[in-house]
Amino acid sequence: MQIAEIIFWSSSLALGIFYLGYYAFCMYIVRSRTIRVKKNRNFRPNISLVIPTWNEESTIRGKLKNTLSLSYPKGKLEVIVIDSGSIDNTRKIVKKFSKRFAKGSKKIRLITENKRRGKAAALNKAFKHCKGDIVIISDADCRLDKKILLKSMPYFYDPSIGALTGRESIINFDENVATKTEKKYRDLFYLLRGAESMLDSTYVFDGPFCAFRKDLISRINRKCVADDTEMALKIKKKGYRVLSIPEAVYFEYAPSKLLARTNQKSRRAEGLTQSMINHFSTFFLNKKYGLFGMLIFPAGIFMHIISSFLLIISMITFFLLPQRAFVTLLGIIASALLIPKTRYIILTYLHSQFACFIGTLKYTTSYATSTPDYVWKKIENTRRYGKW
Repeated sequence: MQIAEIIFWSSSLALGIFYLGYYAFCMYIVRSRTIRVKKNRNFRPNISLVIPTWNEESTIRGKLKNTLSLSYPKGKLEVIVIDSGSIDNTRKIVKKFSKRFAKGSKKIRLITENKRRGKAAALNKAFKHCKGDIVIISDADCRLDKKILLKSMPYFYDPSIGALTGRESIINFDENVATKTEKKYRDLFYLLRGAESMLDSTYVFDGPFCAFRKDLISRINRKCVADDTEMALKIKKKGYRVLSIPEAVYFEYAPSKLLARTNQKSRRAEGLTQSMINHFSTFFLNKKYGLFGMLIFPAGIFMHIISSFLLIISMITFFLLPQRAFVTLLGIIASALLIPKTRYIILTYLHSQFACFIGTLKYTTSYATSTPDYVWKKIENTRRYGKW
């Protein structure tokens, strides 16, 4: 057997065994367990809901209407908009809402920065003004389910819960190949995140809706890219559980263009790589953190960093296989792509791994040259509104 064959089969088997094994294990956990937590359905803590903005005039009005329509007891919800140097009408719109609802039970406060310094810096400033026991961060371009607060806050009755995140419902999931691929990705993504939450904790948080105990929030490094995951890991380090819960539903448009989806995923991968490397020595194979340290965190390292490089190696050596093996495997792959269900599983896996590869390279390059780019780029393709 040639060296290329050995490398191909070794890397392919490593990927196959890990993903099939971890997926099957998570599927078993999801079907046999629930998230073990002491919930009190009547628990209603005071909430500070933070909305970071930068040139969001086309969506902030709908975001504020959506936020003010959330079901929650009077006087227990404050809304804070932290605007980072917008040059459009974002601040003007927020001020109008603030005046309009000044005497209402859900007040809106506008905090401003003269210069855009990144989301982490904006959040650090906003946290100083939060009065609630629970701080929620929600992006301007998403819409929250009306009962999301009533369904998610009861988890915080359990003193072991330090943070939680929600789950995306894609509005345009059947628009084209890109959005259908994202839908399949999300189905697999939440299966894993749900199983990890049932076992212990998950640290891959969703920026459109994540909630934290205020007294556990630490200052975020302003050069942090994935602020949500960074805070989740910091809270986990303090010994609390961090969860992904199915009841906390929010709505978003998925990028309908492949390039936009690639940019979104690779940027996210860059942030995850940064946070995982920053906390590697704390969690990796650390028995102190139980299953999180011994299984969940290492699995994340493999999925988001190692496996993309193994896949690249596997794909390169695939073309160096003997003709018979090459043709046989090519036929199997082609047949799988003809079946819609397996087609989107394959496409979402390949694309997500490509994004992880690009994200890891971006992280390595930016930090090797001391030029990290921690300011997110807006994807206008996802900012559609209509009734939303």
